[in-house]
Amino acid sequence: MKAYMFDLESGMYQGEVYEDANLMKYVDGITTIPPLQYGDDEVVVFDQNEQKWSVKTISEMRKILGIVT
Repeated sequence: MKAYMFDLESGMYQGEVYEDANLMKYVDGITTIPPLQYGDDEVVVFDQNEQKWSVKTISEMRKILGIVT
């Protein structure tokens, strides 16, 4: 089954994989919900509580993660 990986701390999209449907419940940081489309200066972030993706700018994520540029 096609699945989408995300970072457990930030929720940021990390790519797609094919995973056995029976094993997916044992894997953290994975969902079958496809990510939203995003642009060059954007990232897709998964909210585990709400079970949905959102699009954020790279600048927004840097602030959220405390990354100084």
